[in-house]
Amino acid sequence: MNTNDIRRCSLRWCQVGSCLLSAVLLSNVVIAQIVAPTPVVERFLTIRDREVRTTLFSNGMLVVSGQRDGERIFFRQVQLEPAEYTGYLTALLRDAEALFEADEFPTAEGSGGKGVVTLHVGPKSPIEFSYSSMTIYNLATTRLLSTLDDLEQYVMSHEPTGAGIEGWEPAIGDDVRLRRGGTATVVDVQRDGTIIIEHDDTYINEVIPAGQRKNVIFEVVDDAP
Repeated sequence: MNTNDIRRCSLRWCQVGSCLLSAVLLSNVVIAQIVAPTPVVERFLTIRDREVRTTLFSNGMLVVSGQRDGERIFFRQVQLEPAEYTGYLTALLRDAEALFEADEFPTAEGSGGKGVVTLHVGPKSPIEFSYSSMTIYNLATTRLLSTLDDLEQYVMSHEPTGAGIEGWEPAIGDDVRLRRGGTATVVDVQRDGTIIIEHDDTYINEVIPAGQRKNVIFEVVDDAP
């Protein structure tokens, strides 16, 4: 076999190898499309009578939903960009490993909202623990809860809002339109930003923490019908 024959054989093997690599990559894409996405991390956070569920899926879909007294009051979802998903996944893996190494899982003792977190990544996953929103925990737990807060706010900040919400300084007497339908009136504004609204149809009062306003209120209106 001369030099030209060797070169031709090498070229053929390169072409075969390139085809095989392309086939592997294509099969991975097909499999990813066929296999149903699974949760990467999930949190249930209950504050007063409201429960907020935050779930990040393996396909980069981020879902936040809320319910009150068993009734859904909002549902939001955002598709993360690949770089965003990779960044969150890296942070979750880091904190999952740190939690496992510390062998010190949070408990829900203490005041404030109660949360339940399930991590489906990292060593010995799934890892599940409960916590209190007003309790100070170790570094790994604090970082993880901060990441979950960021995921929740990411979804809410990417959802459209109606007129008057951005920069709104609530005042008693303000009329608002709710995301789940209906209107209400602000009847109290507390120092920490929590507001109390009275539903116009039922006259029932509802407490809304400052960070949850956009979850409940769609827009501020001048004259609610």
